[in-house]
Amino acid sequence: MTVLNKRIQTIKGSATLLLKEKAEKLQVEGQKIFNLGPGEPDIDTPEHIKEAAIKAMRDGKTKYLSVAGLPAFRDAIATKLRTENNLNVQSDNVIVTNGGKQALFESFDVLLEPGDEVIIPAPYWVSYPEMTKLASGVPVIIPSNPENKYRLTPDILKKYISKRSRILVLNSPSNPSGASYSRKEMEALAEVVLEHKLFVVSDEVYEKIVYDGYEPTSFGSLSKEIEAQTITINALSKTYSMTGWRVGYACGPKDVISAMVRHQGQTTSNACSIAQYAGLAAVTGDHTFLVKLLENYKRRRDISVEAVSRMKGCTLVEKPEGAFFLFIRIDALKGKKWSGGDLSGSSDIAAMLLDQSGVALLPGVEFGDDGAIRITYALGDNELKSALEAMVEAFGAI
Repeated sequence: MTVLNKRIQTIKGSATLLLKEKAEKLQVEGQKIFNLGPGEPDIDTPEHIKEAAIKAMRDGKTKYLSVAGLPAFRDAIATKLRTENNLNVQSDNVIVTNGGKQALFESFDVLLEPGDEVIIPAPYWVSYPEMTKLASGVPVIIPSNPENKYRLTPDILKKYISKRSRILVLNSPSNPSGASYSRKEMEALAEVVLEHKLFVVSDEVYEKIVYDGYEPTSFGSLSKEIEAQTITINALSKTYSMTGWRVGYACGPKDVISAMVRHQGQTTSNACSIAQYAGLAAVTGDHTFLVKLLENYKRRRDISVEAVSRMKGCTLVEKPEGAFFLFIRIDALKGKKWSGGDLSGSSDIAAMLLDQSGVALLPGVEFGDDGAIRITYALGDNELKSALEAMVEAFGAI
C-alpha cells in the first residue's frame, strides 16, 4: 500500500537532472561521455562575485535575512528592472528566491485554485507542467508548432482558453528552442491576455543570452494593464554562471509578491545569505565579462548550426536568437532502424546516440515535442566539436 498522495505520484523527476546523473555515472564507470544535456554555462562564476561571497562570510553575514531578501539586493534588482526592463517596480514588488524554480513554483502556488488551467506552449521547459500539477492546477499544452518557428500566435492561443484558464506561461528566449518573441508579437498576445484576464508568468532567465542584434522585451513592460497581470521571473544562473548558487527572483503586483513572501516564509525562509551578497555584487558590478561570454556562445551556436546541416535526417527551423540550445528536428528519422531496434521517437534517438557515440542529450518528448532533440552548446569548443562530429557519424550510419 502506498503512503504517497495522488498528486505527487503524477510528478515526474526532472529530465535534465536525471540525465546529468546518468552521464556522470557512466563517466565514473570509465566511459567517454559528451554531455550535451544540462543547461549550464561552462565558465566559472566571475571572480568579483566569488570575492563578494568570501567577504560576506568573513564579515559574519551568515545569519537569517528577511524572507523577501536582502534589502540592498532587492533594491538593486528593482533598479535593474526599472532601467533595463522598463518595469515600474520598487523593492516591495520583488522577492528573492532559491533559484528561478522556486520563483516559478511560488507563482503557480499562490495564484491557482484546484482545477485552474495553466496554458503552456510547447516546446516548453520541462518543469512547467509538473509545477502546475504540484500547485493543483491543470497544464493545458498547446502543441508545438515548428511552422511558426515555435512562437505562439493570438489565434492559436484563443483556441486553448477556457473558463478555467488562469495563467499563460511565456518563455523568451526559449528553453529548449531559443525562439525569441519580438515586441510586436508580444503586443498581439497581450491583447488576448487582457481580453481574457489571464495572468502571465514571463520566464526571462535567458534575457541576456541573445545574438544578432535581438533586443528582448519584458512582457510586463508592454502597458500598465499588462504589468498588473504579469509576474516576471529571472535568475542569476545563466547570465552570471551561478547555477549552483541558487539565486532567483520574481517581480509583480505587490499583493502577489506579498503572498509569495508568506509562502516562502513557511517553506524555505530566505535564500542563502552568502549567495545573496554574491548576487548583489553580480547585479551591481562589472558586466564586461558578458561581451566575451556572448562571443563564445555565438561562435559555438554557429559551429553547432553548421554541424546540424551535415546530420542525416536532421534540420533546424531557424538559427536561434537567444539561450544556448538547439532544438533539432528529427521527424525524418522516425521509423528508421539501428542495431538497437526501431527509431520510433526522440527517446529512441537519444538512446541510440548515447549507445553509439557517447553523446548524452535530451529527447524532445520531455519538452512536449517528440519530433526533436535538444542539445546545449554551452561547453568548450573542442568538446563541442567532438560531440557534434560523433552525432554526424552516428546519424550517417542509420
